[in-house]
Amino acid sequence: MRCSSLSRSLGASAAIAVLAAAGTASAAAVPGALSLSPDPVRDGASSEGTMTLAFPDPAPTTVLLFSGNPSAASVPASIVIPAGATSGTFTITSNAAAPAEFVTITAWVGNTPTTRLLSVNAETPAGPTLTAVSVNPATFNGGSASTGTVKFSAPTDAYTVQLRSSNAALVRVPAEVVVNQGKATADFPVLTSPVTAQTTVTITASWFGVTRTTTVTLRPGPAAAPDTVKITKATWRKGLLTIEATSTNPRAILSVFSRAGNFMFELTNKGGGRYADQRGWVTNPIAIQVRSHLGGSASATLK
Repeated sequence: MRCSSLSRSLGASAAIAVLAAAGTASAAAVPGALSLSPDPVRDGASSEGTMTLAFPDPAPTTVLLFSGNPSAASVPASIVIPAGATSGTFTITSNAAAPAEFVTITAWVGNTPTTRLLSVNAETPAGPTLTAVSVNPATFNGGSASTGTVKFSAPTDAYTVQLRSSNAALVRVPAEVVVNQGKATADFPVLTSPVTAQTTVTITASWFGVTRTTTVTLRPGPAAAPDTVKITKATWRKGLLTIEATSTNPRAILSVFSRAGNFMFELTNKGGGRYADQRGWVTNPIAIQVRSHLGGSASATLK
């Protein structure tokens, strides 16, 4: 990426501040976050921007949109988040002929800007490449959950893979999954809705211009029963939090939450339905809950 391009993009964002201040928005609207997915984009692919408010506004909220370099990545002039809603989306159109650079995307709510950098036309890193995306099981009753996996040709340096479902109303996947350093695979949850007829949905994984796809087939019928989760160890000693758990489904993804329901971290799958992790934690969480994306959960008080 060129530093000059980044500087130009940031400078352009600063230059539009006066214009944005004149925009219309409900006085009560408070911006929360701006997200871009997928990121990076290349070869003329589009990205979807989502502007989220900190809380619902009783009046419609106008969000002014700007690109630091419209010739590389263009955005609409504005969007309106309906009254009572908390977010609105817009399409970012990239230019396949533009040189590789970071483009600043800015959303203004009232007099407050929120920015994100979008990587456009970045070169594919040398080394391991994305080889496959799969779901196991791939055919099951709608309303059940399954486990997806992205795979690289060799262990990576911590890569982020963008995910997309062709029918997000029926099959939901996270916007991205991270393959940790030294790993060649990473799992992600696949959540679904009930169907009245057999339906096939495509899941796409993208990484620096490399795209892999797989399909999920949903059948009518009752959802699968949740897995059974058990916590076998939960301790906090001198700032070190140790959690061990099991699931009756060895492909479950287990996550640890605080007693207030806040996500803490994901447990490492040790194989055979065993999960564990140790994390530095300054204060004793007192109690935790382990939840499976397949529906099971268990709680424990730390010892």
